[in-house]
Amino acid sequence: MAKDNYHDKGYKSLLSKRRNFIKFLRHFVKYEWVKLVDEDNLSLCDKGFVDSFFNELESDLIYSAKISGQDVYFFVLTELQSTTDYTIPFRLFRYISAILSRIFNDTAEKVRARADFRLPVVIPIVFYNGASNWFVTRNFKDYLQGSELFEGAIDFSYTLVDINLLDKAYLLENYDAICAAIAVDKVRIRGYEQLLELLTGIVTAKSNYTSEEFSDFLIWLKDSLKHRVKSEQQIDQIVELIQEGDVEKMSSGIALLFDNKEEDGYLNAAIQMIKKGRPLNEVISLLDLTDDQVGMIEERAGLKK
Repeated sequence: MAKDNYHDKGYKSLLSKRRNFIKFLRHFVKYEWVKLVDEDNLSLCDKGFVDSFFNELESDLIYSAKISGQDVYFFVLTELQSTTDYTIPFRLFRYISAILSRIFNDTAEKVRARADFRLPVVIPIVFYNGASNWFVTRNFKDYLQGSELFEGAIDFSYTLVDINLLDKAYLLENYDAICAAIAVDKVRIRGYEQLLELLTGIVTAKSNYTSEEFSDFLIWLKDSLKHRVKSEQQIDQIVELIQEGDVEKMSSGIALLFDNKEEDGYLNAAIQMIKKGRPLNEVISLLDLTDDQVGMIEERAGLKK
């Protein structure tokens, strides 16, 4: 099933930084052991860690950590698509098996033959941002036919982080990149006004963010915009307006955050800006409109005499 690659890249970039990943765990994975994870005992595994097994892990992350002297691996499956994938329990089973097989094969034969040899724990986490409800079973044994009849059936469960279930107020009061990104992601399809209100709130609270956190958020935002606008230049313009923190100017650029690739989208965005008092020449420059589009906008906005 095809994924939204622009979201994959943005979240992978964000979560590839250890401090952001730790905050992700502490915010959304509510277990006591999370408190024992810190940057000093956490390492991001490189892409080749299980590449020999799969070629479909482009957007997923594997971290290793030492917790109470024991090796632990976190596998984060970023399920960033509009519909749920009911094969996820088996996909996770394959990934966990691949991680453990790699570690087993990389361990000296004499070591793994010892009575006290143990494989590390693998913690599977599914990070989901689709609009539909999540109905996929959380326990692997429920993916097996008649598992209720067999006490020894293979089983594991995964942690689900579903952005639809996260509280917007909580996300905005933490002033970090991962929470700000998820807050924006939650309203990405709800309309111009809600997104503008949310980004205005983030910009207004900019002084509460560290420079690193706000920079990480803007990098995520830039990646998430690439499917919505015509060029890198337009993305840079939008990010610059947000970075400057001028709310009035920002309202002109935020309209580009929506699916305005089609002509009607750009025309509607331009008309909204004009109705909010933006000068026509500024709107033309920001949206890079053609003469024909300008003529249609003038006609629809009642600017032609």
